[in-house]
Amino acid sequence: MSERLKASIQLIATMLLVALVTVLAKHSLKSVDAFDFIWLQMFFAIVAISLYTFVIQREKLPQEVPLRAWLIILAMGVCNFTLVRTLFIFALDMMSVTTHAYLINFVGIMTMFLSAIILKEKPTAIQFIGAIVAIVGIQVYFDIFPSGEQLTGILLIVFAVFFLAMTNILMRLLHIKYPQSVSHNLVSCFAVISGGLPIVLYGSQDFQSVLNIKLFDWLIIAANGIVAMALVMNVFNLVMRHLKAFEASILASTGLVFTALISIPILGDSLNARQVAGISLLLIGISCVQIKNFSRRSQQ
Repeated sequence: MSERLKASIQLIATMLLVALVTVLAKHSLKSVDAFDFIWLQMFFAIVAISLYTFVIQREKLPQEVPLRAWLIILAMGVCNFTLVRTLFIFALDMMSVTTHAYLINFVGIMTMFLSAIILKEKPTAIQFIGAIVAIVGIQVYFDIFPSGEQLTGILLIVFAVFFLAMTNILMRLLHIKYPQSVSHNLVSCFAVISGGLPIVLYGSQDFQSVLNIKLFDWLIIAANGIVAMALVMNVFNLVMRHLKAFEASILASTGLVFTALISIPILGDSLNARQVAGISLLLIGISCVQIKNFSRRSQQ
């Protein structure tokens, strides 16, 4: 099995787990305050990834790492945890989990455009057309223009998608500019701590409300911190050694299908014809973005 195929399988399996914990998070947000959920999941993520990195893997702090490499890791932490994870949960509290997953999956398209601008990994014409098809799907998905709380949630997702795409670009940039300078375990650990610790410190100043959280909700919060934050960051850092930035984002879009399917039995959600059509256009669009890479492999 090639390293690229192995990385792809690892990423898809991780997205299945993320879909499950995200659906459960939507269930918990009915009884848990959104910000309490945010800082508590970050606490669990920091503990989990620190134990894994320094106790299980016994990683040592590297010597003579360039300052710019550390700054990239710091920027990844701020983008992905201080901003993205906070915006994600607030937005999830304002809309259905399937709509939430649908909008998040435009990160692949955003990453493709940012990759072309920043990393000079330019898309082909068919890839650009695929992005347009996916964007058209938004008009199909929403039968009426969103308003009120849902519109606020969408705006939060727009900012979150941009910063998540920037995280992908920064991750790719780190592996291009400073290969092997810092292990993927340490990159993940430092990013989670640098981005999550400020939120944890702020949230822990008023922890009285968390004392009333039920055990099942505690388990869901912990699962989101460990899986959706610590595990995802580690897996993405690992697979980005073998996949391009937008390739990883496109494969991560399988989480949309998983989320839609899992939400049916757990939350009782359903999809109408317009939503199915919008999701289909998104999947067609992101498939087009992969054409260049599949055709290149077939010629090798």
